[in-house]
Amino acid sequence: MEALMKTGLTKSESELYMALNREGELTGYEAAKITGIPRANTYQSLASLVEKGGAYIIEGKAQKYVAVPPGEYCRNVLLQMEEVTDVILRQCPKTRKPSEPYVTINGFKHIVLKMKNIIRDAKERVYISLSETDLPIIVNELEAAIQRGLKVVAITSGNVRLDGAILYKIHKTPGQIRLITDSSTVLTGTITGSSEDTCLYSKNRPLVELIKESLKNEIKLAEHIGDCQID
Repeated sequence: MEALMKTGLTKSESELYMALNREGELTGYEAAKITGIPRANTYQSLASLVEKGGAYIIEGKAQKYVAVPPGEYCRNVLLQMEEVTDVILRQCPKTRKPSEPYVTINGFKHIVLKMKNIIRDAKERVYISLSETDLPIIVNELEAAIQRGLKVVAITSGNVRLDGAILYKIHKTPGQIRLITDSSTVLTGTITGSSEDTCLYSKNRPLVELIKESLKNEIKLAEHIGDCQID
């Protein structure tokens, strides 16, 4: 239900879509009876569901509705979103006065998405410092960066393996994150998996240099204790 609603369907439309998938072809009357949605609202929601690409109409003595198969519906949603995002990217106004503010990213989910996007946007280098327990949340993006030919350096703990990356082993407290890409973008803070998590994101040069120096010190410490591994 929640996932369907995130694609743009209302609660009633989502309930009807699931009912059509479960039961097959239904008239508006049958759909109302099965879902418990008032009949007037059912017909209105079914018409809207058809308009949104979630159902087809079967003409006959009694008009029936059938669900668009989930795989097809999801592909259609993605295609429509590609069109929407293309419009946004082309037409959204550009900032008149570029600045490099300190931006607070709140919530674990949003922080992870930001980390992934920072790594995906990197052109040359990725430096990341985090514990082995936190590494899996962005390991796919790091592996993709390595495949693109980027230099990836990870300061981490435990028995981590990341083929193609330079690994420095040092004790890392779970939840502490430092990320720098292309010596120009930084994200730093603490994550616990909570909506209360907070990280700082910026392209501010002094902050980038500060975090870069912090990572250099961690690398020196790893080399000093002889716990450095390069893959």
